[in-house]
Amino acid sequence: MNYFLHKDFIISEKNKIRIKSYFQKIKTIETTVFLKNKSYKAIIDVESFLHLTNFDCFNCLTNCCVQFPYEFNRKSRKVILENLNDYDKLTKAVSILKEEGLTEKEIISSIKNDKMLIPEEHVETTFDRCTCSCVHIDRHLCAIHKICIDNSFSLEEIIDTKPLWCSIYPLEIIQDEEQLYIFVPTKKNNYLAMNDSDFPCMDIEKSKSPYFRRENPIGFQIEDYKPFIISYYSILKYILGEQFIDDLMKALNLTKENLDDFQYIQKI
Repeated sequence: MNYFLHKDFIISEKNKIRIKSYFQKIKTIETTVFLKNKSYKAIIDVESFLHLTNFDCFNCLTNCCVQFPYEFNRKSRKVILENLNDYDKLTKAVSILKEEGLTEKEIISSIKNDKMLIPEEHVETTFDRCTCSCVHIDRHLCAIHKICIDNSFSLEEIIDTKPLWCSIYPLEIIQDEEQLYIFVPTKKNNYLAMNDSDFPCMDIEKSKSPYFRRENPIGFQIEDYKPFIISYYSILKYILGEQFIDDLMKALNLTKENLDDFQYIQKI
């Protein structure tokens, strides 16, 4: 048992028991998802998809993107190379590597070939976080996501360009051979999660705190919090498939009216 696409992140025997015990006690549905060109049987924590969320990332000043992703695909590398000046303005990754003694030719070769877009010896030393994380004006953003939006990419094109795990975050997927356990991290199941999701976008009570409201005065209106299934409807449908979304919506007794992707594709 491991977190999907993280085969080196082995889940302990103790947590395997916790995961299976948790999913036996809650309301679940079984459905089929198609990920990475492969079909899987999936067991879904239904009620976790009603968790209130507000992914207003372009109005958030919280620094949450701190991990290196598991992979960058060919499309993400192509977008970076075709927009190298914009990528460097946002991240300073090219400038920093030049200061470290690399030539532009070596940097381009690294973007094309190295797992994290930079030579291995610079991972978690020169760069202690994803090389695509950036600060634009006063917001912490994904450089790839911003470049895609600035080039008028559709939601589907953005998802295909970013690392998959970045597109589905904070959704959690645990793989047990040919079976997947899928859930949204909540206080009820938080011990199952691999990633940190303890942020105001996932906690409406935190968004009400004076500190957060002072730090983020331009966004995160309480009325903008929606169930995760609504916030991520189009993303989930595109990544996990129509059968997954239809089965889940039916289990939650929800309709598909008034669903849009404004937050995911808005410009800044």
